[in-house]
Parts: sequence; structure tokens; C-alpha cells
Amino acid sequence: MSFKRYFIIGMAALFLGGCSIEDTEKVQNSASESTNEVEATETESSPKTFQDSPQAPDDRKLKQVGETLEDEDGVVTLKQYANLNETKQLGDITMTIEEVKVMNYRPSPDLVDYFHGLTHEEVEFPYVRVNVKVKNNSDEPLHFAPVAELTTNQGETVTWEEDFYIEKLNGELKPGEEKVGSLGLIIDESNPEELKNLTIKTSEEEEFSVGF
Repeated sequence: MSFKRYFIIGMAALFLGGCSIEDTEKVQNSASESTNEVEATETESSPKTFQDSPQAPDDRKLKQVGETLEDEDGVVTLKQYANLNETKQLGDITMTIEEVKVMNYRPSPDLVDYFHGLTHEEVEFPYVRVNVKVKNNSDEPLHFAPVAELTTNQGETVTWEEDFYIEKLNGELKPGEEKVGSLGLIIDESNPEELKNLTIKTSEEEEFSVGF
């Protein structure tokens, strides 16, 4: 075999090898970019949001008064609805009440016992769901209850201790921490269909007025 033929074969091998290395680098770079894009998308598309409670039906899409929804947790009917979206600055804490819903709830049989100690009408009762966001803007831990007390215009008052959603919204807020969630408070001494307004008082004695 002549030197020229060896030279051509050798150059071809180098060319093919170079292409292989270049292609591999392109694949690796492409995979890395795709991973970064997925991670960025997951971060951007996974903000803190209101969740479905294991103690009640998933009512997040329930917006029309009179509408009924049923799932494995039971049946809820929306009686009153307020899209409040009110934000207040309470010292170093920023608090927003987004939605307030008053619903009639008929729990599934397996959840009836859970409500036995919370209401004497555990088979069917009305309750208020309050969707809140709170943030500690300071560099010190703070103790705060976004819904320390809720009072209906019919004279019934319930406190944070009766919250059955149990999403740990009351208590310590770490420096810079933001909490997003809901509280569920039973109001079985009020007529939900005749409610005109609610007053929500925080642990800082600040009040939010909710009209229907």
C-alpha cells in the first residue's frame, strides 16, 4: 500500500473521529441545556399554591354560588363566595387574603368520626375556607396567626384552634419565610345562606372585613 493511500486512510480516520467527538460534545451540551431548561421550568411552574385538603373535597375550582362538588371526601355546596385579594402590611408581616368561601359540607362516612369533636352536626355542616398568604419580611423569627378569630354577622365566633385544615399557618414564621395555605373553620351556629359578611381578625388585632 502506498504512502499516499495510508495518508488518505489516516486523514479519513481522523476526520471521522473528530466528527464523533464533536457530535458527542453537541449531544452532551444539548442534554445539559435540556436539563437546565427542565429544572428552570419546574422551578417557575411550581410556585406555592393552595392545596386540596385531605379533610375536605377539592373545592379549588368551585366559584359559582349554588354549585355542588363531590369526591372521595364527601360533598360540598358553595353558599357564599368572596374573591377578596386584599393585602395588608402588619409590621414586618405581609398578609393577603385571596378567597373566602362558605360551603355546606357532607363528609364521606370515613371522615365523620374526624369531625365528631369539632361539631355536634358532624354528618352535615357549614364551614368557611380562608385562603391566605403570609410573609415575614424581617431577619428575625416571628409568631403570627393569620386567622386568630373569625366572626359572622350572625354573632358566631370561632378561633384558630378550631381550624381543621391543619396546614400549620399559625405559629412561627422564619426570617424571609412565606406561607401559602388555607384554614377551615366550622360555623354550625350560623345560616350560611343568610350571611352578609365575616370579620377576620389576625393575632396582631388587624381586621379584614369580608362581604358577600
